[in-house]
Order: sequence, then structure tokens, then C-alpha cells
Amino acid sequence: MDDGTAVRRELFSHVREMLRAVRLFKNDLPARHPAVPFGTVGVLSVIDAMAAGFPAGCHGKELAARCSLDPSTISRTVATLVRSGLVQRTADPADRRASVLSLTPLGRQALDDVTAWADERLADALQEWHPDEIAAFTTLMRRFSTDLTSRYDQPLEAAR
Repeated sequence: MDDGTAVRRELFSHVREMLRAVRLFKNDLPARHPAVPFGTVGVLSVIDAMAAGFPAGCHGKELAARCSLDPSTISRTVATLVRSGLVQRTADPADRRASVLSLTPLGRQALDDVTAWADERLADALQEWHPDEIAAFTTLMRRFSTDLTSRYDQPLEAAR
């Protein structure tokens, strides 16, 4: 085994540990914020982020692509968010046959509350970190995520 293989295997081990930590973090959310259905925070935040590019709201198809989820999963998740009063469906002004998604005022408040909760939890977990370490970690994690996900936008042979 060459050095590159050994380092990548160690990285894979740490990725599994990070995924475990993220699961623990995510699983604590429902107890703290029961207004947000379990497993929907990511979709809620993507709808919010996409609102900047789509002032009237975003389409389910674009939402599914951005979340890397199949349309049926997004459809079920959006239905849950709509029933919870966090997201609204309205007619697309450019194509009245289609609908667009946007946060309701309750959805905006819920997302703000969850974001504040996450910030508090991260501040507690990272209290021993220097801001420069957090910034460097953030930069490297963004690069890792971008490089890894880009491999799924193309055939595996082309990614090598």
C-alpha cells in the first residue's frame, strides 16, 4: 500500500467519525425544535438559499437537483413542510401550470431558530478552536465537499 492509499484510508475513517458526529448533532434537533419535522432542515435551508436566485420561489425539480435527492423524495419532504406550515406552494408567475416553493413566515422563524441553535452548539463544540482554525477547516471542508460531489456529476472514468 502506497502512502496515498494509507492517507486516504485514514481520511475515510475520519469521514465516518464525522458522519457519526453529524448524526448525533442532527438527532438532537427534533427535541429542541419540534416545529421542524425531522430530516427537513436541509431542504428548508436550500429553499431559502434558492430564493435569492428565484425571487418568486424555487421549483421542485431544481430543489431536487440542488439537494441531490430524487424528485419523489423531495415531493414527500415538501409535502411535509407544507403540512407543517413552513413552506408554501404558489403558482409560478411565469408558468401558471407550475408551482414554486418559498418559506412562510413560520418557516423563516423556524429556520432562524434552528440556525441560532446550530450556532450555539458549534460555538460550544469549537470553544477551544482559534477563529483561524475554524476558517481553515471551513475552507478545506468546502473544497473536499466540492471535489467529492463533482465526481458524481460525471462518469467515474472521466473523474479519474
